[in-house]
Amino acid sequence: PRSDLEQGKGLPLIYGDPPPELIGVPLEDLDTFYSDQKTYIILNKGKTIFRFSATPALYMLDPFHPIRNGAIKVLIHSLFSMFIMITILANCVFMTLSDPPIWAKDVEYTFTGIYTFEATIKVLARGFCIDSFTFLRDPWNWLDFSVIVMAYVTEFVDLGNVSALRTFRVLRALKTITVIPGLKTIVGALIQSVKKLADVMILTVFCLAVFALIGLQLFMGNLRHKCVRWPPFPNDTLQDALGPSFTNDSLQDILWRDPFGNSTLNNNFTLTENGTFDWDEYIHNEDNFYFLDGALDALLCGNSSDAGKCPEGFVCMKAGRNPNYGYTSYDTFSWAFLSLFRLMTQDYWENLFQLTLRAAGKTYMIFFVVIIFLGSFYLINLILAVVAMAYAEQNDATLQEEKEKEEEFQQMMEQLKKHQEEQQRLLQAQAANNSSA
Repeated sequence: PRSDLEQGKGLPLIYGDPPPELIGVPLEDLDTFYSDQKTYIILNKGKTIFRFSATPALYMLDPFHPIRNGAIKVLIHSLFSMFIMITILANCVFMTLSDPPIWAKDVEYTFTGIYTFEATIKVLARGFCIDSFTFLRDPWNWLDFSVIVMAYVTEFVDLGNVSALRTFRVLRALKTITVIPGLKTIVGALIQSVKKLADVMILTVFCLAVFALIGLQLFMGNLRHKCVRWPPFPNDTLQDALGPSFTNDSLQDILWRDPFGNSTLNNNFTLTENGTFDWDEYIHNEDNFYFLDGALDALLCGNSSDAGKCPEGFVCMKAGRNPNYGYTSYDTFSWAFLSLFRLMTQDYWENLFQLTLRAAGKTYMIFFVVIIFLGSFYLINLILAVVAMAYAEQNDATLQEEKEKEEEFQQMMEQLKKHQEEQQRLLQAQAANNSSA
């Protein structure tokens, strides 16, 4: 189809100004692409093109039916679009109210009624979904339809806690896209650019997955290493249970080998048996962790030579949860993937960098250098480059379209000029013949 004769665009200048009697009435489609299809166009006073299916809407309303004609006149009127726009903006304002008044519920019903009226007008004018250019054949109308359906579902169907469904009301703000033609064009161009990102996104996800697996193998469980205070000695109950030969050093050696074996020190003794000292409870009590002043998480540590060390009186072991309320870790593939995504987007990445190096060792900074250079400096810029290229192609297509229109206009002007010159020669020849006669 011709891009200058698309639905919603203005009538090209080469067609001139249509006479008033042709405004708001069915006209033969100007685009030869639709010559073998049952379509027609209607122009409004702003010379905007509206294309409709010539088949009966809802199997009952032919193009000249009074009800359909009335719906079409309402649909193409500029005040109708303005009224819908004002309604959407007013609805958005009411949704921002944290403490809505008592009568806000009645206003909500009014908004739903207006949206229903809009959809009814479109269905009567275009038909519902069977033929081309009907209501549901336009993807932008899917949003309108879903907003209306969810409004009635949340209001009249008892679904218990429907607070999640009520969040769909926010989609009403997106209806502005369907009302403003220019905004619809911009969003359409953005969607086209996103389609070109498929290959880049596949490459990005693949690289993130590979590095997430590497991070999973290198750092699994490391961010749970914390500085834990040793139980104070002498502890009579603990010392009696362990025997006189046990010291801090021997206890440390056993706990390093089996820090989470239900606090079992040998094959036939568990510290919790006497009911006085529970080691598992002890190492999960944050009061026994070492915290820096003002820190929300306990000080991390590691077992490698270049990892962070604990202060005197504390020992490094796995205890408690991961940092940042348990959301920062490499313990599973999904958490590792999220951490790598955070590094790639550089979202507070230095905190993750510092935590990991303190728990695993400074040697692993090479891992982060590779991630930052490949992920942040290459893949992110590659995505931006693809988007920029897509917009450049869109602009080139627009310029090419304008150039073709200009060339077509120049050809028509030349033909008109030749026709005028030919008419002038004929008049001069006729005048010469009359004078000679």
